[in-house]
Amino acid sequence: MKSGYCIKSFAVAALFMAAVSAFAATADEENNIAVYRARSKGVVNITSIVVNYDVFLRPIPSGGTGSGAVIDKEGHIVTNNHVIKNSQQLEVTLYDGSKWKATLKGTDPMTDLAVISIDAPPDKLYPIPMGDSSGLMVGQKALAIGNPFGLQGTLTTGIISSVGRSLKMEDGRIIDNVIQTDAAINPGNSGGPLLNTKGEIIGINTAIFSPSGGNVGIGFAVPASMLAKAVPQLIAKGYVSHSYLGVRMYPLFPEFAEAIGMGI
Repeated sequence: MKSGYCIKSFAVAALFMAAVSAFAATADEENNIAVYRARSKGVVNITSIVVNYDVFLRPIPSGGTGSGAVIDKEGHIVTNNHVIKNSQQLEVTLYDGSKWKATLKGTDPMTDLAVISIDAPPDKLYPIPMGDSSGLMVGQKALAIGNPFGLQGTLTTGIISSVGRSLKMEDGRIIDNVIQTDAAINPGNSGGPLLNTKGEIIGINTAIFSPSGGNVGIGFAVPASMLAKAVPQLIAKGYVSHSYLGVRMYPLFPEFAEAIGMGI
């Protein structure tokens, strides 16, 4: 009888271990989980209120939402310029659901970046460290945390699809050297961080290419190298000083040369 009990116990234990093994996370999944747990508290939801006027000059308030990343214990948050553009009121919702009135520190339409700040206690703020985007290679893993469609604290993963892209914004501005990724980025993700496997910011999600308005696997992020130059200036003086030559270069194809009367 005792022998039979031992056999049954062994069988139950074996079944239990098999079940645990079946649900064990892979190394890649463990990395996803670790990055989310470490950084999701540093991603915030931003609500902007814009007031327009009808033909009778009656105010018509409208709201938009986006994401942002806490970057220090002083309450500075980096996001997209288009998330907070023309807003009369800004509100930030932290990971715990608490809401804070935000103040605009500075904007830079040239890079579609902006910095806002909240007066929250330091123990409620979980800054996300800045990474290095200069050595990014196509195929590297990328993780995006944001608030797509108002669903706070959502994680999506993918890879770096391309680097050095040029992105034309709605106002016609061209942002050069942006990151392309297939990590799902949907409305509401704008301003949220694009992270590497260490949980460092390698970019700020800024736009998608989508005929339907939803994710089709082509998203773009402003690289961390631009943040490193822009964010300190936005905090210190509210704008970014850009230097430029005033010349844009294009490949001179035979057809183009012929059209402008140049022989090659």
